[in-house]
Amino acid sequence: MYDPSTAYRSTQITSSSPAARVVLLYQGAIRFGTQHLSALGRGDLEAAHVASIRCQAIVAALQETLDLAAGPIARQLDELYTFVLGRLVEGNIGKTPRPTEEALEVLRGLLDAWQEVSRTPASAPSPGHEAPPAGAVLRGGVVASPPLAGAHR
Repeated sequence: MYDPSTAYRSTQITSSSPAARVVLLYQGAIRFGTQHLSALGRGDLEAAHVASIRCQAIVAALQETLDLAAGPIARQLDELYTFVLGRLVEGNIGKTPRPTEEALEVLRGLLDAWQEVSRTPASAPSPGHEAPPAGAVLRGGVVASPPLAGAHR
């Protein structure tokens, strides 16, 4: 069966810049984390588990693509992803919302930063931010790194 929303998402992903793809991944992780919380609220533990696992998989994929040799921002992101994954696992195992809420708070801060990066051309850094070299944070050609001011730990 043809699903037009699947075709749209596929086109959106393939035609996006690397930074915009990272934004889409954050949006997906946040969506699944929110579904986890909603399912917990309904008492649907199976749906909560599935949503949490999907959220964890996205965060793990983001972490795996980090180029830790790129510098301190990549290492900070690695630490944030480790923290987020730990909170997601704790929320899933304990079937309590607070750890997942904490993980989502961090992801939302990172999403805001990446949305800013994806709107800013690499050739025109914002005042106070130098444009990092290509691939500064992620392997595969992301040409900008997110400011971490909005991220909470």
